[in-house]
Amino acid sequence: MSIIFVTGLSGVGKSSALEQLAMEGYNVVDTDYGYLKIEKNGAAEEKVWDEEKIAQLMEKYKNSHLFISGCYSNQGKFYNQFDCVVLLKADLEIMMDRINNRTSHNYGKSADERDEVIDSFKNVLPLLVKSSDVTIDTSYCEIDVVCKRLKELL
Repeated sequence: MSIIFVTGLSGVGKSSALEQLAMEGYNVVDTDYGYLKIEKNGAAEEKVWDEEKIAQLMEKYKNSHLFISGCYSNQGKFYNQFDCVVLLKADLEIMMDRINNRTSHNYGKSADERDEVIDSFKNVLPLLVKSSDVTIDTSYCEIDVVCKRLKELL
């Protein structure tokens, strides 16, 4: 059985891929919902994985296939438990267009959040590229093609 971790910045298609895989009957978990906690670092606050909840999730699905997604600073602590770490990436302009047009949630629509996305593109994306096993560029790729590539990793 395989646990495939799908990561990437906002607007690259993580949620869309998981929605499609769920419709096809696969086990999927978007860690944006129910698996986070706020960690204080001085005056700053950061959303990170609740590591206890992630550990419980991994235990629950250890005998079945699972696609799990997210992009948080402490996710690397779990990389050795994933069968594959897949980075979805896209051109910045395409990411921003997707963020502007999505209706599932509003992240990235405020000026501060847009700046955060741009900063992550410059500073976090290179780290994700280095730590991922597979990279899929979703810039000009239909979601069914992305899902086909993800399923091939099982």
